[in-house]
Amino acid sequence: MKRRIYLFLFTFLSLLFFFQALADSQNQSLYNKKNDFLPADKAFKFQIYNLKELKELEVIFDIAPTYYLYKSKIDIITDPFLNLKKNFENGKIKEDEFFGKQEVFYNSTKIKFIAQKPLSENHKVIIKYQGCSEKGLCYPPISKTISLSQINNNYNKIEFSETDVLVSKISNQNFILTLIGFFLSGLLLSLTPCVLPMVPILSGIIIASNPKKSLPLTLSYVAGVTFTYSLLGIVAGMTGTLLSSSLQNTNFIIFAGFLYFVFALAMFGIFEIAMPSNLQNKLENVLQRFKIDKPINVFVLGLISSLILSPCVAPPLAAAILYIGKSGDFILGGTSLFSLSLGMCLPLLAIGIFSIKIIPKPGPWMVNIKKLLGCVLLAMTIYIIRPLLSELIFYSSLFLIFLVSSFYFIWFNQKIKKLNKIILSIISLVAVILFNDQTKSISINSNHEQSEKVHHQPFIIINNISDLKNLLTDSNKKPIMLDFYADWCVACLEYEKFTFSNPDIIKLMEKFELIQVDVTQNTNEHQILLKEFDLFGPPGIIFFNSEGNEIKALRTIGFKNAKDFSKILVRANK
Repeated sequence: MKRRIYLFLFTFLSLLFFFQALADSQNQSLYNKKNDFLPADKAFKFQIYNLKELKELEVIFDIAPTYYLYKSKIDIITDPFLNLKKNFENGKIKEDEFFGKQEVFYNSTKIKFIAQKPLSENHKVIIKYQGCSEKGLCYPPISKTISLSQINNNYNKIEFSETDVLVSKISNQNFILTLIGFFLSGLLLSLTPCVLPMVPILSGIIIASNPKKSLPLTLSYVAGVTFTYSLLGIVAGMTGTLLSSSLQNTNFIIFAGFLYFVFALAMFGIFEIAMPSNLQNKLENVLQRFKIDKPINVFVLGLISSLILSPCVAPPLAAAILYIGKSGDFILGGTSLFSLSLGMCLPLLAIGIFSIKIIPKPGPWMVNIKKLLGCVLLAMTIYIIRPLLSELIFYSSLFLIFLVSSFYFIWFNQKIKKLNKIILSIISLVAVILFNDQTKSISINSNHEQSEKVHHQPFIIINNISDLKNLLTDSNKKPIMLDFYADWCVACLEYEKFTFSNPDIIKLMEKFELIQVDVTQNTNEHQILLKEFDLFGPPGIIFFNSEGNEIKALRTIGFKNAKDFSKILVRANK
C-alpha cells in the first residue's frame, strides 16, 4: 500500500515539474513576441476624482494582471503650481534588478492628493507614473495632462467583483504557487454539492468489487475526473470558453442517465434473467462491457461524472476559467485545472486508500451489497436527469427506489426473523403514508411558488445581445437585474426554490426591471451573451443602474441564499 502511495506521489510531482519546465520554455519563447505586452494605456488605467469641492483629488489606478507600478514614480503636479500632500496605500516590496528594493503596486491602488487651499476648475493636473511587466518589459515614464473641469465631480469608488478579485490574486502568482492555489481551491470545492454526489458512486464501485482493487479503481476514477478538467483547462486556454457548459444539454444528460441505468442493471445481474436467447446474448454482451470492476470502465465513469455531477460554476472555478481564458495559455490551463480537480478528488482518494481497512473481507454478504448499490446507482440516474423532471416526480422516484429496495432486503433476507419483517414492513407503510402527505404539500407549494413567481417576479426573456441593449437604453429608470438561467443548472433551480420565492426578496425585486437569459439550449447567441460578461455558465446575475451601466462590483456568480442576496439587491438599488 505504501509503495503505491509513494509511486502516485512521485508520478504527480514528476508531472508537476515537467509542466513547470514546459511552461518556462513556452514563456521564454513568448518573451520575444511584442504582442504579448499590453500598451501602457491598457496596462495602467486610472481615473481621477474631485473630493471635497476640489480640496482633495483621488487617483485610482487599475493595473493589469502581471503588471505593477512603482510608488516612487507616481506624482501629480498642478498648473499653476500648488504644493500637494500625498497619501499612498501600502505597496509590496520588490527586489528590482535595476532599481534595487522598490515599493510597488499590483492590481489596483488609490492615492489622495490634498491641497492647502481649494483648486479651481482652471487648474490642470499632470499625472506621472511608471511601471513594468513581470515578463521583463519596463515602460518609459508616462505623463498625462488633465483639466480639472473634465474630471468627475461625483465620487464613485471603483469596486471589483468577487471573481475579479480572485483573478487578480491568481494572476500575481508564479507557476508553482498558481497550481498550489488551484489545488487548495479544489479542496474547498470538494466540500460543496458540486462534488459530494461523486462520493457514493466511488464507494459503490469499491464495495461492489474486490476491496483489494480499491486503490487502482480509485485512481482510475480520479484519472477520469482529472482528465476531464485538464481538457477543460486546455480548451479554456485556447478558446476562452468552458466546454462543460456545452455538454450540459438535454441529449447529453439523457445519455449519461442511460449509462448510469446500464451500470445499475449490471449491478443487479439483470442479464441472468431468462429471456429470448438472442436478446439475452446481445444484452449480456453490452452489460459485460460495462463491468464496473474494470479500471477502464471506472475511468469512463469518472470522466462522465465530472461533466454531469459538477456543473456548478462557483467563484473559484469561474475565476480560474476567466484567468486561463484571458491568458491564452493552454499549458497553464491544463495543469491548473488538473490541480483543481486533484484537490476536488482528495476525499475520493481517501476513500480508496482507507477502504481496505474499513470494508470487511469478501463473502456472501457482498451479493446483497452489490444489489443495494444497484439501487444507489438507480438513485444517481434519477439525480442526473433531475433537471428534466418535476420536483414531485424526482422525489417520488427516489422514494419508490427506497421503498422497493427496503421491501426486497426485508423479505428476502433469511437472517431477519418473521416478526422483525412485519415490524419493518409496518414502518415502511407508515413512511409511505407520511410521504403521500408530503408529496401533496410539495405539489401545492410548487404550484403556489409558481403563481407567486409569475405574479411578483415577471422576467423579460431575451436571447441575444441586441435585445439586451434595447432594454438598457429604454426610458424606464428602474435598475436592471439580468439573470442567466438554465434548466440543467442545479444552482439556478435553488435560486428559484429558495431565494426568488422568498417574500422579502420578491418585495426587493419589484424595484428592478427583471431580465432573464435562458441558456438551456446554449445557442451561439447565448454564448455571445455569456462571453460579454465573462461568464462560462449559469448561474450568473448582473446588475445595471438606472442609466443602464453595469454595477460590476455586484456581479454575482454561484448560489446565494435569501439573506445574502437581499444585501446585494439593497446595494444595487442605491
